[in-house]
Parts: sequence; C-alpha cells; structure tokens
Amino acid sequence: MFKFKRNNSSTKLEDIHLIYEFPLEAIFDVPEAKEEFRAYLKREHNEEPLLFYEEVEDFKRLKFEENKTKKALFILKTYVMPNSSHEINISSQYRQNIVLGFEKSGQLTSEKNMLVDETIFDDSQSAIFYNLKNDTYPRFTKSVQFNNFLKQKDEAFITSISVLKNTKYMEYIPKFDGLVCDRDIQFFSFMAFNDDEEVWDEIKVGASGRRACYQSKKEFNIDENEEKANGKLLKQVFILPCSKEQAFNMFSHTQVRQDILDAESINQLDYIPISKTNKYAQSILKIVIQMTGLTWVMKPRQAVVAGTVVKDTKRNCIANIMKSTNSVLLPEKKSHVKARVLSSSFFVDCYTTTHLNKLKDPPHTNHSMSSGDLRKSTSSASSTSSFSRKSSVAFDDSLSDMSTESFGPIENACKVICVSYIDLQSMQSDFIRKKFFNAKNKAAHTVFMNSVKEFGALNFPKPKFSEGLYDTLDAFTSHYTTGDNDTVMTWDLEEEEEGNMYPCYPANAGLKGFCQM
Repeated sequence: MFKFKRNNSSTKLEDIHLIYEFPLEAIFDVPEAKEEFRAYLKREHNEEPLLFYEEVEDFKRLKFEENKTKKALFILKTYVMPNSSHEINISSQYRQNIVLGFEKSGQLTSEKNMLVDETIFDDSQSAIFYNLKNDTYPRFTKSVQFNNFLKQKDEAFITSISVLKNTKYMEYIPKFDGLVCDRDIQFFSFMAFNDDEEVWDEIKVGASGRRACYQSKKEFNIDENEEKANGKLLKQVFILPCSKEQAFNMFSHTQVRQDILDAESINQLDYIPISKTNKYAQSILKIVIQMTGLTWVMKPRQAVVAGTVVKDTKRNCIANIMKSTNSVLLPEKKSHVKARVLSSSFFVDCYTTTHLNKLKDPPHTNHSMSSGDLRKSTSSASSTSSFSRKSSVAFDDSLSDMSTESFGPIENACKVICVSYIDLQSMQSDFIRKKFFNAKNKAAHTVFMNSVKEFGALNFPKPKFSEGLYDTLDAFTSHYTTGDNDTVMTWDLEEEEEGNMYPCYPANAGLKGFCQM
C-alpha cells in the first residue's frame, strides 16, 4: 500500500483526496503534472482545448508584431475556423467574433502591415479554460491514471500541485447573537460554494440538471445555550435562464420570497444603517412561515430576523444573509412557534449550458458556451405566467422537473444557491426530512421559473418596496464599492492568528485584515 509521510504520520493514497484538493492552476504550474493531464486528454481524444489554450498564451507572450500576426492566423486556421484540423468546441458567437475581429483589421486578405488585437481570443480562451476546469479536469483527478501518477510521487511533489482542504468552516458557525456580521457571511459563502462530498449529502438532483438539494453531513449546534439544539444545513441550487441581477430583482419582490420560503407574510419592522458600530445596513423583518406538508406535526413558525445584502467582487456574486435576532421582541402566540432562522441566498452568473451533476457522477459535458460575457445581462424571456400563486410543498414526488430543453434559446443564465439551517428537533426522521426537502426544492424551482417568465416579460423591474432588501444593497454599494473599481470585497475563510481573531474587511479599503472579537 502506497503511503507518504505528512506531519510525522503516514497518509494512505485513498486518504489523499480527503486531505488535498488539486486545482487546475497548480497542475499548469508543474510541467510534469501538466504533461500527465495532456496524456489523459490524448487518451480521451480531446487534446484540442489544451493546445488552443497554450497557443493563445504563446501568442500573448510575443512582442514582435509580425510574429504575433502569424501566430494569430495560425490559431485561427488551426483551431477556430469550421472544419479546421483541430477545431475547438466554442459557441458560434465566439467564433464569429474572432472572424469579425480579423476582418476589421484586414488580416483575412493581407498579412502585411496589420495589427492584431491582443484580446481577440480572450473570450474563447476563457470559455475553454472554464470547460477544462469544470468538466474534463475533475474527471482526470478521479481517474485511475491520476492515482497511479500520485503513487510514484513523494509528499513534496504532491503538495506542489495541491492545497489542503479547508475544514476551518466549523469554527465560523453563525450564532444567534445580534446582527449579521463577517463571520456569518464567511460561513455561508464557504458552504454555498463548496461541493465536497465530505461536507454535503446529496438528496436529489433533478433530471433536468437545473435544480438540486443537499443536506450537510455534520450537525451544527447554533445555540450554545441549548445543548440539544442541533440542526443541519439544507442547500438548494437552481439554474435560471436570466442574469444574476435579473434574478435578484425578481427575488427582491416580497411575494416571490414569500412563495419560495412558504411564508404567510414578510414585514419590515426596522432599518439599521451603516455606522461605526454596525458594518452593514440591516433590515429587521418579521417572518411568519407556514409548514405546508407538515401541518399535521408542526405548527406555523414566526421569527424576527436581521437581513443584509452584500456584493462579493471576487466571486462576482450578490449575497443575501438573514439570521434570527433579539433586537426586536414579539409577543408570543400560542398558535405559532418561535423559529430560529439562519438563511442565505447567493446569485452568480453561469454559462447557459451549465447543468447540475450528481456528486459521484462525472460532470455533464457542455456542448456550447454562453453567447456573451457573463457580466453582461440582457433579458430574453417573453412568455408570461402567474407567479403570485402559493406553491404547495407536499411529500408527493410527482412534481415534474423542467425539461433540459425548457430554457430554449437564451443569452444569460445564473445559479442561485440557497443555504439554510434546519432545526432537527422538529424533524427527527431522516427519511421524512429528505422527502420534505426534495418537495420544497421542487416547489421553489417552480416558483423561480414562473417568476422568470412573469418578470422577464416586464424586463425584470426592481420592486418599489422590498422590505429593506434593496436598501441594504444600495447602502453596501455606496459605502464600500462606489468610485473604486479596484476594491476587493470577499469573505474567504482565513487561518486564525494568535488570540481569538476572526477575519474582517476594513470599511475604507476592502483589504483583508483582522478585528478583535
């Protein structure tokens, strides 16, 4: 059995994937590992993407204009033109944009005295890299070939092409102790964008590949005052045929959120602006939740929550974080149970061909890419349907998924990731919990899709009143990002320094720093 030494202990080959991640960028930095990946692509008869990527990198490094022109024409004729010897799989729009770029500079008719635009291949190269990173490369790292490759290497080599997996998130578990803070955003950001099988237990991936739900493998004690108050996280993922801005606009409409949360009502009680003692603007909400499908065992819930919206410029996403707060007390109602809420929603652009895959299955192959820059948003929805009808959540598994063709021709797509805390005291049976989660996920997907059709016909308008949702986003944008395009706002988990320290981001810079808790 192969083993290598790490921290004075032996690590088995089968445990390496539990300890390390192998980023594609790291493989690219180590020639021997990169050549192993190339050999895998050759066996898969799919070496063209890597060859194209490398040729474009060589093109960018050239300084002499005549050489750049020759290299650009070589790339065009070898990889881009239809029926070329190593034609790459890119969208027709990307292909057309490259050809038009050459036509504008006259290089299709003459090579003399022509200047080639250095960015002419950028969009296609980015699309190719995305496909390599999210499709072919994950299959390579799970292959027998890659494991055999690792068997021949020592710890120094393996650590040169890998990073330790982050288990730091367990130290960032949010608490019901006030307003939304960096710790809460860091935790939910990690859980939303982490797809590790060691973290998530898959419940269901819809047949369409457009919706999925998972529950955390670990239980979390959110309330330190109640020893038995353990719960799990529910993660829902949806692929929608609109941009992230358009999806957030429709999500901001109170009725849509009520339908998704299965809430009877959402009402704003207070608004707390940014101040020296409050880093993010907060909307204080009263939420009454109907436990549709579980009314026979569970009473309706009511909660007072603090919510805020931020922009993560590194992940290029919009995030809404909510958690229970004691800043406002409500009179108790015998007909309702006081709920503890921890919830988040992340909106991020993705490719129009993105499909959600089962955790243990190889990634779905994308046969084309989005026809435009992911940061650009244009609406193509035109049909209408009612979005205001309440979706019923039941254990009946007969709710049909949207078909893979249901999107039709679209120019934008986004991924919506919702992570929320579920109290296990109210739902002990794992079987019932999974059935409930799956039904809830289907119903939420239906609400989202109906809302896309309805709001798409209206060009995704902002709501006139969003119970403070848009107010907190506007406050964040104006305070932290306006006028400084280089400002980076993100919430990655960081290693702790000495003392009880947690990462935070200075109000005047967006640079990583630390604040004493």
